Amino acid sequence: MTRFFLPFLALFLLLAPASAEARKVALVIGNASYAHASALTNPANDIRIVADAAKKAGFDEVVVASDLTNQAFQTSMRDFRAKADGADVAMVYFAGHGIEAQGKNWLLPTDAKLESDLDLPYEAIQLDRLVEAVSGAQIRMVVLDACRNNPFGSKWRSGTRAVARGMAGVEADDVLVIFAAAPGQTASDGTGANSPFALAIARRLPEADLPVQLLGGAIRDDVLAATGGNQRPFVSASITGTPVYLVPRTVPTLVAATPTVPTGDRTASEEIFWKGALAESSVRAFSAYLSEFPSGRYAGDASDAIARLLAPSADGGAVRRGKYRVSDIVIECIKVTGFLGLPDQLFLRFGGSQRFPESKKDSYTMKKGQRWVVPRSFDFDGNSTVQLLEDDDVGGNDILGTIDLEPRVGNFTRTINGDRSEYRVTYKVSAE
Repeated sequence: MTRFFLPFLALFLLLAPASAEARKVALVIGNASYAHASALTNPANDIRIVADAAKKAGFDEVVVASDLTNQAFQTSMRDFRAKADGADVAMVYFAGHGIEAQGKNWLLPTDAKLESDLDLPYEAIQLDRLVEAVSGAQIRMVVLDACRNNPFGSKWRSGTRAVARGMAGVEADDVLVIFAAAPGQTASDGTGANSPFALAIARRLPEADLPVQLLGGAIRDDVLAATGGNQRPFVSASITGTPVYLVPRTVPTLVAATPTVPTGDRTASEEIFWKGALAESSVRAFSAYLSEFPSGRYAGDASDAIARLLAPSADGGAVRRGKYRVSDIVIECIKVTGFLGLPDQLFLRFGGSQRFPESKKDSYTMKKGQRWVVPRSFDFDGNSTVQLLEDDDVGGNDILGTIDLEPRVGNFTRTINGDRSEYRVTYKVSAE
């Protein structure tokens, strides 16, 4: 489910003063010395240039890890998840063996034996776990140089659902995912010390005025050119449409800033701004669009939208200034699709950071037809969010959906469809 707080974050930073500090963290992993599979030459070199590029791009903390065993891989992800929680940008880069099997993508620790595909859940790292490690950040990036031949598949049982080469494409909400090669294809290690993919990342990551939304396309073009069209990276960019800049030209400490866009790029930039404004659908978003494109293609639509948002709402509520409180939250389970019908273990996250209940052991157990009357209110100023999340079986959590809270008084009902479950949420917003 598309979440609305990301466009708001980017536009907030767009309007924030130049002294604001944005926190960016990266985890760079390179596995090369495999105990039971072919060793790889380039990962050790690739992680060095990618880590250096991240530092040049202004990442505040860059964690570099190499030749991780299963246990070390798990520990690195858990530690990084804590660093990514609340960060403006979190990026994970992995270079090493990666395979597609059982309909899923797996990253291989250096001690994986994989005598059978049935060993995958115990000896390999599912890609979803890596995505989950960045889930606490506002802008999430997962970059994989792992599209290689399956080094274990030849000895697996007949009928195993595995492919001999490459990885499967993915579509993840609110995450920029970049694979070194298209689904089912393998990536080239190149003829030098670094792969063409790593070289493209190192070149583009610290590039000023390149929106994150266009980063994957720029890397893809570089790799296509370097390999004579033989290797085409896969890009899934299901993230906010509002331009987000790792390295803006004019305000280097911000994640997002008003760019100085070359004339030839104005049309593409305007489309990105407009999509972000539509996604957030707020006065702030449409005003930001008009500030950048006062005579733009959608200027009239933006003005009309601002007038509509400032008018009294259909349910009698009015847009006001000041403090607000969301209360009387009731969550009703319409459908739950957990394994064997097991209930979801739910909790809320207010404003992107405040968890309720605070402890995982106090998460609310929810089955179909049950209601959770939340004994908690939350104060906010301006736009904010309430997220519904589910604790998973491996120590992480999944975001089921996000409710965008606007400074508008009234009673509201929203439907959340996430992870194939469905919830109806009612709540009240009052002015304080």
